[in-house]
Amino acid sequence: MKPKEQFHGKTNGIFELEGIKMGVGICFDLRYPEYFRELIKEGAEIIFLPSHFRKSTGETAWKILTRARAIENQVYFCACNQTGGATCGNTQIIAFNGEILSKIEQEEGIITQELDLKKQRKYRKEFPVLEQMK
Repeated sequence: MKPKEQFHGKTNGIFELEGIKMGVGICFDLRYPEYFRELIKEGAEIIFLPSHFRKSTGETAWKILTRARAIENQVYFCACNQTGGATCGNTQIIAFNGEILSKIEQEEGIITQELDLKKQRKYRKEFPVLEQMK
């Protein structure tokens, strides 16, 4: 086995639920925008990212890159991070335009949010950056 094959999956984390394509990554994937772009190319409209981002190695990155991934991919981004101890918390649901729709910071809990896919699709038509990808 080549070293690269030890750590990389063979397929992207994409699934469909009730006709809606969704993508999933894990923690460290956040630092690789190419992965999320591939999920978008496969039709994802919502992305989930369960994580264990630590304060010491990524609190600033967590806050900035989660919003960046939502904006650059015009996708709803559900950034779920552990809280307590060394982790930075800040679980949030971010809209395709970067707006934070719902969040919890350090406390434990569950957040929910209705997502307007029609609004997202309209936005993608009005600002067609995804169609212009090469």
